[in-house]
Amino acid sequence: MYKVFIYDKPVLIHKNSTKEGSYEQLSELGNSKGIISLLERKNVRGVEIVTNNPLKEWEIFKSSFKYIIAAGGVVYNSNDEILVIFRNGKWDLPKGKLEEGEDIPTCAIREVEEECGVSDLEITKELPSTYHCYQSKKGNWILKRTYWYKMMCGYSGELVAQTEEGIEIVEWFQKERYPEIKSNTYNSIKLVFNNI
Repeated sequence: MYKVFIYDKPVLIHKNSTKEGSYEQLSELGNSKGIISLLERKNVRGVEIVTNNPLKEWEIFKSSFKYIIAAGGVVYNSNDEILVIFRNGKWDLPKGKLEEGEDIPTCAIREVEEECGVSDLEITKELPSTYHCYQSKKGNWILKRTYWYKMMCGYSGELVAQTEEGIEIVEWFQKERYPEIKSNTYNSIKLVFNNI
């Protein structure tokens, strides 16, 4: 199954229906702009494309967008707290775009360091990737795949938000506060939390 978020709503491409009555069901992708228009409606919670060939439909879907790769981290400290950022009015995890010539794990570490002002990071596990689409400032539609890594952080100094990236807060959260994050974050980030 392939899952991508557009306007924070899921587009599922798979062989078997989820029986989600509130999702619009299609038998083929057709035009991705049609799906985007469909998801703009408030009463549509998601789109489900049920097909015998999910890979083919996924490749068609991907070809409709500029495809970029990003990477980020689910970062823990020695107190088993998780590092979160607050940007654009929502809780989020540190992540960013892959630079030319950079490998994906290096990108994940660099982005966490830059966005949060931490160091001494070690990747301990690769987590499932997430996909979401958004419109660029120029009006182009982008499909972003974000690779996620569980990391341990030995840094104990002051956290510094990368304000030029719109980050207002960087904070360590205890597990008891996870519901606070989940109540004000993106659905793709909720998926990441479900995998930790």
